[in-house]
Parts: sequence; C-alpha cells; structure tokens
Amino acid sequence: MVKSDHAERLRVKLGFEGVFYVDPVRQRGGLALLWRYNNTARLISYSKNHVDVEVTLESHPSWRMTCYYGHAQRTRRRESWDFLKRLSTQSTLPWVVIGDFNDLLFQSEKWGNNPHPESLLRGFGETLDICGLLQLPMEGYPYTWERGEGTGDWVEEKLDRAVATMEWRELLVEAKTVNILTRKSDHSAIFLSISNPMGFGGGGRRAFRFEMVWLLDSGCRGVVEQALLDGQGSGLLNNLQLCKERLQAWGGDRFHMFGKQLKLLRAKLMRLKGGRDPAVLAEYNTISAQLSRLEAQEDIYWRQRAKQHWLRGADANTRFYHRYASSRKRKNYLTRLKGVDGNWVTKGAMNAVFIDYFVDIFKPSNAPTHSTFFSTVPPRVSELHNDSLLKPFVAEEVKEALFAMFPDKAPGPDGMNPGFYQHFWGVVGAEVTDFVLNCLNTGVFPEGLNDSNVVLIPKKKVPESPADLRPIALSNVVYKIMAKMIANRMRPFMDIIIS
Repeated sequence: MVKSDHAERLRVKLGFEGVFYVDPVRQRGGLALLWRYNNTARLISYSKNHVDVEVTLESHPSWRMTCYYGHAQRTRRRESWDFLKRLSTQSTLPWVVIGDFNDLLFQSEKWGNNPHPESLLRGFGETLDICGLLQLPMEGYPYTWERGEGTGDWVEEKLDRAVATMEWRELLVEAKTVNILTRKSDHSAIFLSISNPMGFGGGGRRAFRFEMVWLLDSGCRGVVEQALLDGQGSGLLNNLQLCKERLQAWGGDRFHMFGKQLKLLRAKLMRLKGGRDPAVLAEYNTISAQLSRLEAQEDIYWRQRAKQHWLRGADANTRFYHRYASSRKRKNYLTRLKGVDGNWVTKGAMNAVFIDYFVDIFKPSNAPTHSTFFSTVPPRVSELHNDSLLKPFVAEEVKEALFAMFPDKAPGPDGMNPGFYQHFWGVVGAEVTDFVLNCLNTGVFPEGLNDSNVVLIPKKKVPESPADLRPIALSNVVYKIMAKMIANRMRPFMDIIIS
C-alpha cells in the first residue's frame, strides 16, 4: 500500500541494486521485489497478485521463485487456485512459491472462532498437489496472521508460507523457512533461507556517547537534573562535563544487554498465546506491554548505531539496524592505504600518510592575489540588510536552531547529541540560551568550544588513498547551534547576494 518511490528509497537505503514494483489497486495490495546484486534475478512474469523471477546464483543451477499474494475474499479463492495452476505450467525450472496465500491446508492451522470451511481446505490442498508443490517446514510460531489480539475474539491462522517442488527441495537441501513474529503488522514476516545465515560479532569499548535509549528510562532525568544542580555556578561547559560523567556511570552497559530479557519475555508470551481465560489474557497483555517497551529500547539502540533516520513508524527493525550498523562499521574500517610512493602501508603508518596529504592540501599558496578584481565587485549588502544581520541575537533564535536539528545526529567531542538538549530543554535550556547569546553578542568564545572530531568517510567501496575519503567535522552541539543561528540570519539574503 505504498508508492513506488518509497520502494526505491528502501532499495537505496538497504543497499540493494534492483527493485521491481507492482502498483496497488485503489489503495490495496501492491508488490515489491528487491535483489541485492544485478544479474541474479530475471523477470518472467508479473501481475497484481504475483512476481515471477528466474534466480541465478553462483553456487547453484538456475531456479524459479514466485512471490505470491492470494485473493483475500473467499468468493475468489477458486480464481487464486486456477492462477497457481496456470503458473505451474509456465516453466520447467525447480520452483518455490512464497507469500500470503490467504488459504489454509488443515484445521490445525487455525485457532479461535469458527472452523475453516472444509471445501476451502480441500480446494487449496488439491491445487498444491496438481502443481507438484510441497509445503516447506516452518520454524517458530505456527500461525502467521492474527486478529483481535489479547481479546476474547482473538483469531490466528497460518496464511503465509513457502511451498516448493521436489526438484527445488533436492537442489537446495539446506533451505528452511522461519516465522518471524512482528509487533505492528497483523502478518508475520516469512524468512526463506537457502543456506546457513552469517552471524555478526561485537566491538570494543568506545568514547562516551549519549544513548537515545536512556530517554525511555525515567531515571535518566533524575541523573541529569542532579548533575546540573551539583554543578550550579561552574559554567555550562563544566556542567555538561559533570553530566556526561554521571550519565556514563549510571548508564554503563546495562542498556546494551537486551537478549536475555527479550528471550525470557518472549518465552512467557508464547506459553500464554493459546489461552483464552480472562486471567491469562490479562497476564498476556501485561507481558506484551513490557516486551514492547524493551523492543523499543533495543530498536532505538541499534537505530542510533545504524544512522538510518529514514524508516519511521514501522515494526521493530532491530535485526536490520544491527546488520546495517555492522556493515557500516566494516565499510568505514581501513586496514591499509597507499603512500605517496605507491606502496601499501598499514596500522599506525597510515597516520603519516593522512597528515602529509592534508598538510599539502592546506599549505599556503604562492599564487598572486586578486585584490584588484575584488575591488571591482559592487556591494550587494545594503544598509537595511546590514541592520538585520547585526542586530543582537535573541532567545527564540537559539531554540529554533536547536530544534531544527535531527535528534540523533552524530555528536562532537563531548558526546552529547541534539536529542539530549531537546529532551531536557526544560532543564538546560535557560543556561544554554544565556551561554550562546553571550558568545554571539559579545563575539567572545571560550577556548575549546569549536573543537571538532574530523571523520573520514569512504567515497568508494575500497579506498586506496586519502583522496578516496571525504573529511567531515563533527562539532559539539552548542557550537553548531551558534553556526546555525548565523546561517539562519544570512539565509533570507543569499538569493540577493549570490546569483
């Protein structure tokens, strides 16, 4: 039910090379198929109910995959069955079909409400037999769709599945499907793995960074308020340093260990999932709420590391964020670099290569000055513009500049991101405002205010020289507020000053 441009944004952000999209019909349906590498999927056919491709991977002969969506209306089930039968005759390749069939094979695939009509069970089963399709075993919870969760009318069914021909199963003997329960959709996500998935390792300790997940804990505000109270009168920068130390001692690693707690709560939830007794439903809803809070914390923790601000209001995307963060770390990690002599250097020797490169770029130039040229350029800033640019800054400009920043932008050397100041504006706002206005209106900056971390971002997949990396400066938020306030003053006149 999303537009094609959203599917394209997903393709870019996920790092996939291709996407094929089928538009929804009157705000219903819609299909998107994405592939990571080009030349691995060749389109065979498509409709509003399916996308059919030939898959070619290095280690396997070609096979066929159909991503399928069956009609939801019971009166149109025969259309779905006849359509599957027609698809089965269109290729002789080993075949797998995965998707939302909106059909059941057995009464055991439904829990709650009235039994599923036997005629529909029989019709769907006969269709799969005619097509030569066998159901792939599915790990995890047995149902993939639900309605009325946590109420007496709770219904669960296995509408989503993967089915394949015997030839496909013999070709991909390690294949399996996993039911990945979701929290915001009424359908599960069905993961079809054709080989053993890779794992991801952890990293070492790092410098202080304000964790957005702390904001979900009520204790965080108390730590910040007490730190600022204890540091009263010592100045904003000293107060922020004290707040940083207190937060680091309070937060530590306790918000990073989500796995055991999540596993325990999910196990409890699974034991209660089949019950319909009022006491059981009450306990289910309580644990479900606890699980939602913990999943939100884990999601925010990995979202912050993945630096993916584009995906909002979706299900808990922890696995995606975890993998994206790991991929991002690998991409940004350099193991070797070419020196000026063309030889590879590693480890500490790379430091000298970078320093020499940037010293050479920024050294003074002996080129002639162009003072005579600039003297011929007529003034573009009028007295009226000047009066507006030079008037004293006011408190409203400070808050406007801060709240225009994305909360989770990368922090500077002090580790505090815009989200810290935005969330605790009622606590730190007055002191930050006074500090910023004093600096800008007097033109006096404390030493170290504009200290920045310079980070090198690869421009291509395998950087070979310093020129293959783009430097960016990560400044402290208080300094960025000032820079943004000055830019906001200049913005209205830029069209007049520069053609």
